[in-house]
Amino acid sequence: MHAKQLAVWMERSVRRFPAESRALGVGRSVIALAQASILVFTPASHLFVPVGGDEIKVDCSTPAQAVSLYCLAGSADRQFLNLVVLALLLVVASGILPRYTTVLHFWASLSIGQSISLPDGGDAVAQVVTFFLVLACANDRRTWHWQRPGGEERKGSVWQGLAWAGWWGVRLQVAYIYLNSALAKLSVGPWSEGSATYYVARMENFGASGLFADLFRWSTSVTLLALLSAWGAIFAECMIALLLLRRGSRQAVAALVSAALHVLIILQLGIVSFGFIMVGAVVCAASRGLDANAPRLTGLFSRTRGSARESRSSVPTDPEPAHRTDTVALGS
Repeated sequence: MHAKQLAVWMERSVRRFPAESRALGVGRSVIALAQASILVFTPASHLFVPVGGDEIKVDCSTPAQAVSLYCLAGSADRQFLNLVVLALLLVVASGILPRYTTVLHFWASLSIGQSISLPDGGDAVAQVVTFFLVLACANDRRTWHWQRPGGEERKGSVWQGLAWAGWWGVRLQVAYIYLNSALAKLSVGPWSEGSATYYVARMENFGASGLFADLFRWSTSVTLLALLSAWGAIFAECMIALLLLRRGSRQAVAALVSAALHVLIILQLGIVSFGFIMVGAVVCAASRGLDANAPRLTGLFSRTRGSARESRSSVPTDPEPAHRTDTVALGS
């Protein structure tokens, strides 16, 4: 593709980009609620613990760490600061003023990921995704991100270009995360051999938990099921990454595959916040495909409900109460 052709393609893509997206709003809310669950169910005494020393101290040595709420208000009670961050995340999840609350979301994500002692992969993903969401929502002028998209007259503004670039940043970053995770597994013996889930299910601190723990341990003791679960996870991650880089309905399929994969992981291992942060990130990355296919899915759901109502109304009714009572009694 020549430089001129590339410039024309980018201009058309920017103008067609839906800067006001309900699907993107859903992804933002899912990420914010997943982060909020960490602060709701985990006290400050478990989030700030000594690592490699005896003093529980928040590291504020880098610029990214220094702007964290826990560094800016270092002398305040950390449980109180947790409540402040929780309040910010709930405001973000509500969907109000998406153009501005994305900045608060990024700051809350930065505060959690840079300051707590034992962050997980979900915290790191949330920091990157919420940074790009600041750009992706730059041209979203709605009061709530649940409102119907509009604002066609602003398609030519500089904010539209920033929004397009931010969404592409989310899309490429999330696709890279899944592809990198899949390829990294191939170089690890247990994953390439198909026995990884067998060992994961039996780890002392990170193994199977919850109602389905015994079922997960049993299923991974069956060789074929262990192979399918290990290689299936690798295949699903590759599939998500590749589908996110495609157009339209293929992005929607990526979101469905991601939701199925992480719900299974949550049921097996119980890592809830990480799973829903990843699902929310994929929904944001696939927002254009989800928005494009939402009317089709809504129409299909409406036709299904209409057919069900017609079927019920076409069933003849028996005017005799006694006969109906006998029928119910026999059926019971």
